[in-house]
Amino acid sequence: MTRWARAVLSEGTVVAVTLTVVIVAVLLLATGYDPVSVYATMAAGSLTGAGLVSTLQQTVPVVGLTLALCFSFRAGVFNLGGEGQFVIGGCAGAITALTLPGPGLVVIAASLAVAALAAALWAAIPPLLQEHLDAPIFVTSLLLNYPAIAMTSYAVKAWLKDPDSSLMATRRIDGSRRIGPLAAPGSGPGRAIADLFGPDSTLTLVTSGLSWSLPVVAAILAFTIFVNTRLPIGLEAHVLGLNPRLARHTGVNVARVVRVHMLIGGAIAGVVGALVVLSSHYRFIDGGLDGTGYAVTALLVVLLGRSRPWGAVVAGFFFSALIVGGQAMEREYGLSSYLSIIIQALVIFLVTLRLTRAWRTR
Repeated sequence: MTRWARAVLSEGTVVAVTLTVVIVAVLLLATGYDPVSVYATMAAGSLTGAGLVSTLQQTVPVVGLTLALCFSFRAGVFNLGGEGQFVIGGCAGAITALTLPGPGLVVIAASLAVAALAAALWAAIPPLLQEHLDAPIFVTSLLLNYPAIAMTSYAVKAWLKDPDSSLMATRRIDGSRRIGPLAAPGSGPGRAIADLFGPDSTLTLVTSGLSWSLPVVAAILAFTIFVNTRLPIGLEAHVLGLNPRLARHTGVNVARVVRVHMLIGGAIAGVVGALVVLSSHYRFIDGGLDGTGYAVTALLVVLLGRSRPWGAVVAGFFFSALIVGGQAMEREYGLSSYLSIIIQALVIFLVTLRLTRAWRTR
């Protein structure tokens, strides 16, 4: 494989995806369905027209959360608290957007900053517990998801609920404080793109369906690559993830690396939570963020992408396309959309199996 290909997906991942396609095809044949037609429907439903827009809309937060987890996973730290940090950030961002006075763009920037700070502080708890109480981060980070969800739920019910809505949610965020589409249909750029390429063209649908969250996540991707490849702490995290004993013997301050990477990962997860609230929900809904499943998908994506930034992008798009394609398959054939979940699970199982065998061989 080329250097670029190795930077995105390993040979083991390609083998796992190929085996999964074959296994699912056999299952479809056994139940009387044509696997070629089913796969074609999934591809068309997720990669063309409105289906492509839905895929990209899911890809943006999934990739953002995956990049947040990549920081800790790269350092060999299994941060399972992305969901709690995601929810904390979304709630903090919504409160800021609802209460802070000032121009819309300033308030949006402040909402993202407050979301990053709140989630980073929440992500700082597991490293402190590990340093002072010897509590494993993968346990404490997972358990902290539940109080994060409970606290934000209580805040909505007790103080923030919109009295004019039956939803258990905050008031709607003002239009000037929302993150709008790249080219809104009624705007000048939107009309220009529609006139030039046609109202039903892929470019028109994508630019009107995707929000400015996309450039923000692209900036997070660039930042992640910069830290990993240009800063000393990125190299230290890489060494720590490969061999903790070697890292300690070469003078790496393990506690500092873990703290920094957990803080950065938490901040990114918080920003993504605020992006979803400001660009999609337009209010903080009790159970709205943890109910999206983005955090769980991100955990699978970070395994498939091997904690690498470009791997996160490719695997995040692949998993999002599977979800949207599964919905198209359900509409066309009546098959359960959970087949896409089965495909995801098989890919992760086969990748993990291959990694386990390689580890035992070494």
